[in-house]
Amino acid sequence: KSPPAESTNCRRARGRLRVARSMARLLARVVAVAASMVSSSLGESLMYTLTSTCDMEDGGIEGMSFVKQGNTRSGAPYYKAMQGEKYLYYDPGCMASTDDSTEGTPRWIIGDIKPDVTKDHDLDGDGVCNYIAGIESAYIGHPPTRGDWTMNCAGNYQQQFLVLLDVTTTLTLTTTTRTMTVTTTTTTRAPVLNAPKNLTLSGACAFKRALNGLTFDLAGTTAGGWPFYKAKGVDEYIYH
Repeated sequence: KSPPAESTNCRRARGRLRVARSMARLLARVVAVAASMVSSSLGESLMYTLTSTCDMEDGGIEGMSFVKQGNTRSGAPYYKAMQGEKYLYYDPGCMASTDDSTEGTPRWIIGDIKPDVTKDHDLDGDGVCNYIAGIESAYIGHPPTRGDWTMNCAGNYQQQFLVLLDVTTTLTLTTTTRTMTVTTTTTTRAPVLNAPKNLTLSGACAFKRALNGLTFDLAGTTAGGWPFYKAKGVDEYIYH
């Protein structure tokens, strides 16, 4: 004898239960984000957006936004890119066995392996210092927002001045008995106002000594509202 067909009311009840479970999972995620934002309001950044990389033309990490995921064993925060499996974290020593060499020097790292938060060094577990970009630092509170990183550019490591934009995120949650709406608004820090009309460059390294003494005139603003400059007589630019 075949079992009786499920009634319409039972199917509706089962559907409502699935919706309720989905809403509960979504609410748990929202609560987790809100908890992270509490630490952000106390001076710890929730998200950074990376700019000025050497692979901006190759679909690399340029423009990726790194969101805080938690803290590693050292107490430093670590971040994951919203756009893929890329991580930003602090490693007290990126070799399997640390010593007095430069490979045992603490540094912030951008890599494609999720850091093991239970380890005290070599957080990616590869035993070597192999990463997309890294910068030596003794400060674990947050990554440097500007600085010369050692970056893998098309297979060759070189010094690259990277900028991590500190992003402010606000979240509004609205709930009813049937629907849930989550609205996220993201803004970056306001551009500099009253930018100078021209800049004169000095202090360039020997390889770029030809830039010393060049005058850069204000040429306009970017789509983000930031000023950019062009050198007189040559195609050299300064921009954010």
